[in-house]
Amino acid sequence: MTLEKVPEKVPIPPIGLTRRYPEIGTGPVSTDIYHDPAVYPKELEAIFKRSWYMIGRVDLIPDPGDFFVYELPTFRMSVLICRDRDGSVNGFHNICPHRGNVVEHRASGKCGGAFMCRFHGWSYDLKGKLIRLRDEEGFFDLDKSKIALSRIPTQIWQGFIFVAPVDDPSQNLEDYLGQQGRDLIGYPWDLCSQSYHFQAEINCNWKLLVDSPAEVYHIPILHPKSAAPTMMASGNPNGRLLDVTLKGPHRTNSHYSVQAEPNPVQKLAYRNAAAQNVVLEKTDYQMPVGLNATRSKHWSVDLVVFFPCLEFTVSAAAYTAHQVWPLGPNRSVYEQRVFVRKARNAAERFGQENTMVEYRDVVMEDLSTLERIQRSLETGRIKQFYFHDHELALRHQHKVVTDILADYDREQAQAATVRKSGVG
Repeated sequence: MTLEKVPEKVPIPPIGLTRRYPEIGTGPVSTDIYHDPAVYPKELEAIFKRSWYMIGRVDLIPDPGDFFVYELPTFRMSVLICRDRDGSVNGFHNICPHRGNVVEHRASGKCGGAFMCRFHGWSYDLKGKLIRLRDEEGFFDLDKSKIALSRIPTQIWQGFIFVAPVDDPSQNLEDYLGQQGRDLIGYPWDLCSQSYHFQAEINCNWKLLVDSPAEVYHIPILHPKSAAPTMMASGNPNGRLLDVTLKGPHRTNSHYSVQAEPNPVQKLAYRNAAAQNVVLEKTDYQMPVGLNATRSKHWSVDLVVFFPCLEFTVSAAAYTAHQVWPLGPNRSVYEQRVFVRKARNAAERFGQENTMVEYRDVVMEDLSTLERIQRSLETGRIKQFYFHDHELALRHQHKVVTDILADYDREQAQAATVRKSGVG
């Protein structure tokens, strides 16, 4: 007698994530912070100017004299990043001190050891010092040693270059990233050296964009043909998460996946894709404690969120960086960079290309929905949002933002009282 193997029963993730964080609450939340024009100027001062921003990787500037220019849309700043001769990475505001023109017009390249402004020819070395200017004797008491490009605070985490938009940040980068950053050390960020870039301006509040990948409750309905077949399948029809971990203002979602039968193209692509799901035993590194914290064999990816606007979708062999740049109460720039390991052959390259297409389809479905939500909010008819248990990350962001704004209002009120009393 031959006994047939009984298929393993796949556990459905339970309800109960939010109850682990009683301080977050479970009731409806106000929608004001998503559309009230008075909120954004406060966010700019209390949140965005006090944060660090990832603008690229050190891989972009491997050799002395290599550089790239990056625009910070929220602050209307142009940043010049270069590799110094001693191997260090220097960051400057891309502004010539002479008359304010940009120093470097090119997006990236090699500078040969000096940057020359294309307006009057003032030149600066890799440390930002003024080294040449035309017709120097025509200037009045000019001391070249006191003129240099303005530095922008620049620090590096795991090969990622971060900058701060103010001269004296309230925290260094390590403190800003906190436990979230420490728990991700050990992931092979540097091995995923091939990247693909997508950017778009979206007519919605920045928080809607950050919220979008932070819950999967919507996937079976909004993404029935793109994301749902690989993330939901028969074992998780309602799109529940494996886990949510809150770490100060930051958070991580662990995504559950039961692989359904892929279509023929997917089957060929997944066989070779660097972004495919890989069980823990097959990784060539030790998974850090900050990824797949439950060590579930049904894990697919983690969504790692660094408040306010940086998210990483991290799988065992590839990752995607999502950067949101607020432009106002109802406008944002969304930037996506997909990082994969360099393809060793055409089959792997095909798998990667399929991954890019699938990401594109999911993002397009999300973004069009967000613009419709923003228009609805601005009618004033939607006063509250009702969050599902597995939309905990959205509830957490709402609380973090409202708590920061409440603290900022108290700071401003105290400052106004001091000014009025003539003290200070």
